[in-house]
Amino acid sequence: MLITVGATLNEYRADSWLVAYDSEVDVESQNSFYKRMRKKKDRQKEVLEKYLEKWVQVKRQQQVFLEEKVAKTEQERSRLEKEWTGHRQMAAAFSAYESNVMAKTATGCDL
Repeated sequence: MLITVGATLNEYRADSWLVAYDSEVDVESQNSFYKRMRKKKDRQKEVLEKYLEKWVQVKRQQQVFLEEKVAKTEQERSRLEKEWTGHRQMAAAFSAYESNVMAKTATGCDL
């Protein structure tokens, strides 16, 4: 039973219900606004957690790709440096040979 007492006769109110209705009230309270809001918040939290997990996976994958790209770039740079060093050595050897030939020619030696 619920009794509401007010300042005037119009504000006075009394309500009562059978005990059997308590189970009905319990069923209705399961679908209450607050429970729906909690379920909605829980669902939003789950969605956010899944999003964050995927975001972390994507960031890790991006880091792996970046590291692979850096490694490939370093290998290519190393290869080009070796090739360039080989060309410089060949140029230096050719220059030394040419100098040697010119020196022998200037002194009158036969090759």
